[in-house]
Amino acid sequence: MKRYEKKLGKAFAGKTFIITGAAKGLGAAMARHLAPHWGGGLLLDIDEAALEAIGGELAARSPNVVTRTVDLSSEESMAQAFTDLPPEFDPPDVLINNAGITFMKMAEQQPLAEYHKMMNVNYFAVVAAVNRFLPGMMERRTGRVLTIASGSGVLANYGGAGYCASKFAVVGYMEVLRQELAGTGVKAHCVLLPTVMTDFHRGLLAGEFADMAKNLPTITPEEAARKLLLQAASGREIISFGPSVEAGMLLNRLSPGLLRTAMSLNGYMLNRRRHRV
Repeated sequence: MKRYEKKLGKAFAGKTFIITGAAKGLGAAMARHLAPHWGGGLLLDIDEAALEAIGGELAARSPNVVTRTVDLSSEESMAQAFTDLPPEFDPPDVLINNAGITFMKMAEQQPLAEYHKMMNVNYFAVVAAVNRFLPGMMERRTGRVLTIASGSGVLANYGGAGYCASKFAVVGYMEVLRQELAGTGVKAHCVLLPTVMTDFHRGLLAGEFADMAKNLPTITPEEAARKLLLQAASGREIISFGPSVEAGMLLNRLSPGLLRTAMSLNGYMLNRRRHRV
């Protein structure tokens, strides 16, 4: 643990952070890991009560903690949250796009409004935040954009058409951003997150897709935060960990046809259980 703290301190000491989706789960875990080292944190979330709780917790032991409530599906709400920022956050040293939502349904059963909302929060909010802060980072010639994507942004999963589409979009966006920032002094990190035990995953275990969710290996938000921040501190641009993501990506590189055959077989078995075939 001392080695981990030393690496975080070396990479992030005195840096300022903006973290979306910071009230609970992975966002709150990252804030707790970073707070002993940072020079300040601006925490954003739609859950006002939970945001106040994490803000109060961190402010008791860390300097310069600011919280703002924001609905990332609304351009107006985002613009308001990013107005009149303390100068140290405009731009921050590190922008962490963590917030995300999902609605799991079969593709033909998913309302179009849910597709729109997932794209707004999971993709367009990332673009909006980057557009807001990247020019200042580039002018300063230093900074980091760290976006929490998902293994579902490279490996599609049954029942997740809308969610996977939004994550595939943000992975592609971050890959382009990584190329466009080469040599500018600003780094882009994209996290291909494995399954984290959050309220969302607990809901899956109790719902329609429990037969799929119960077989997924999971990690805690604290473990996920530690692993991804360590890789970011080391400068890794594409951050991935977890056996299911690593195995899937390896198979996709070595034998994409075999991977797709296995995924189709999995889909067939799940369809049989649902009497779709």
